[in-house]
Amino acid sequence: MTETDDILLNVTDPEVSARFYSGLLRCLPVEAGPDRALFVLGSGRALSLWRRVDARLEEVCEVDFPLDGAAAVDEAHMDWWDRGARILLPPMDMGCGRGFVARDPDGHRLRVFARTEGRCGVAA
Repeated sequence: MTETDDILLNVTDPEVSARFYSGLLRCLPVEAGPDRALFVLGSGRALSLWRRVDARLEEVCEVDFPLDGAAAVDEAHMDWWDRGARILLPPMDMGCGRGFVARDPDGHRLRVFARTEGRCGVAA
């Protein structure tokens, strides 16, 4: 089976969402317009923001942002808070590491986490 690493989010206003994600990701979109914005992330993955065709459809996605170490999670939390992300769950230690959950302007959940080495049978 072929795998994809791209992330597609339907949003109300791609220009507003592009400004939000530019702040969180600390990069500019490689393409931006009234109907679509495209980011190429450091991992090579693409984050594509498309104008929602039907405003009645409010599907919510969850996007994971893995980081290296608990300190990076705490730093990201403070940075994202300062940049206007709505924090749904503050940083906390969980079974496999440390993480927090934020929300973007369209309600998509952004889960930031770092695995703890030796826990859950996964090396960090």
